[in-house]
Amino acid sequence: MNPREPRRTGEDDRRSLDSPPPAEELSGRVAELAGAFLMDATALAIGVFAPDGAPRLENRGMRRLLGRAGGPGGPARLVSPGFPQLAAARPRGDAPVYRGILHFGDLRSVAHSVRGEVWRLGDDLLILAEFDVVELERVLGEVSALNSKITNLQRRLVSEQKALERSLDELRATQALLVHSEKMNALGKLAAGMAHEINNPLAFVRSNVHTLGESFARLLSAYEALEGAAVRGGSGDIAGLAGALREETDLEFLREDTGDLVKGTLGGLARVQKIVEDLRTFARLDQTEVELTDLRESLESTLAIAGPALKSSGVQVALEWAELPRLRCKPAELGQVFLNLLINAAQAVECRGQGNGRVVIRARDEGSCVALEFEDNGAGMTPDVLGRIFDPFFTTKPVGQGTGLGLTISHKIVVDQHGGTISARSAPGVGSTFTITLPKGLDP
Repeated sequence: MNPREPRRTGEDDRRSLDSPPPAEELSGRVAELAGAFLMDATALAIGVFAPDGAPRLENRGMRRLLGRAGGPGGPARLVSPGFPQLAAARPRGDAPVYRGILHFGDLRSVAHSVRGEVWRLGDDLLILAEFDVVELERVLGEVSALNSKITNLQRRLVSEQKALERSLDELRATQALLVHSEKMNALGKLAAGMAHEINNPLAFVRSNVHTLGESFARLLSAYEALEGAAVRGGSGDIAGLAGALREETDLEFLREDTGDLVKGTLGGLARVQKIVEDLRTFARLDQTEVELTDLRESLESTLAIAGPALKSSGVQVALEWAELPRLRCKPAELGQVFLNLLINAAQAVECRGQGNGRVVIRARDEGSCVALEFEDNGAGMTPDVLGRIFDPFFTTKPVGQGTGLGLTISHKIVVDQHGGTISARSAPGVGSTFTITLPKGLDP
């Protein structure tokens, strides 16, 4: 209380308690408190600036809006409308210089967009702005866009990871197939080389055996002629000696046995030559890659190669072969497919016991393509195994007894190289059937 003012009486004290202060005093106090609140507010931005943008007065919200919450100083970053534009504007009557959206930021981007007004105070500019829905929507939009980008990046990362895993699996499969292909190529060259090397001495032995048979026949004829001359014109001692020699050497047995030996030897050599020819047919390194081929001939050469494995398992092979046209294909590659299917069938029927396994090979003409079926009465496959039989490295055999590449290679040969199909159906305990379809119009 001002010491110059007279002390209030009791009535004055009661009035100060029972009635509000005068309006002028209340208005001043409210203005004082509101001014202090506005200067410290952050939701409202209040500032007075010179025409060039130099700050004269800023509340906390304006400093935050302009990016210098630590205190005043430095040029204001009002992007649009700029201070030169606002300083040049002339208000109409008692109206602000500008009313609308104010953009704050730098020359590269807008940091804040708020609703506000600009008033002229003499030469200075009073800016009143508030952080309202516009700013909130912009921030929310940016957050939503960032979340969408993050989600898309996560999805792309997962997709790329899966693609990399698939590429890695394909690379491993391709590497294994290349290794297998090199092994088969080397094996084919070895087989062809062996067949060529065997053919030379085989032809020599056949020629010699044939010549030996003819020479023995001539020798026997000469002996019989000499014996006849001795009997007819010689003495009794010479005739007796000739007869004794005939009995001692058992000439009739030699005649019959030598003929059988020569015939049997030539037959064995013919079998060896047939095996060599089958080996060369299976390798087919001396033929063009794509050619018109008799599928039955290709299959029979494969059966000859797989014969030992089939016989050791006691597998009975039956052919139900319809008349098929010669097919333009890659016979060496198809021979590999036939061999894989036959070996798999031989292993599948082992559960039936020695001599009880059966493989039936069927062929039929279906117009635009030919179909081959390999049916066995083996153990069969469950649906989950059946769905993975063409996957690289998948095998149900124990470790060391299978690589899981036989059917994968067969699938690539039939589908990729011949444009055909290969499928399988199976039932546990009943057996399996593999069906191959090959189009007739394979391009060379």
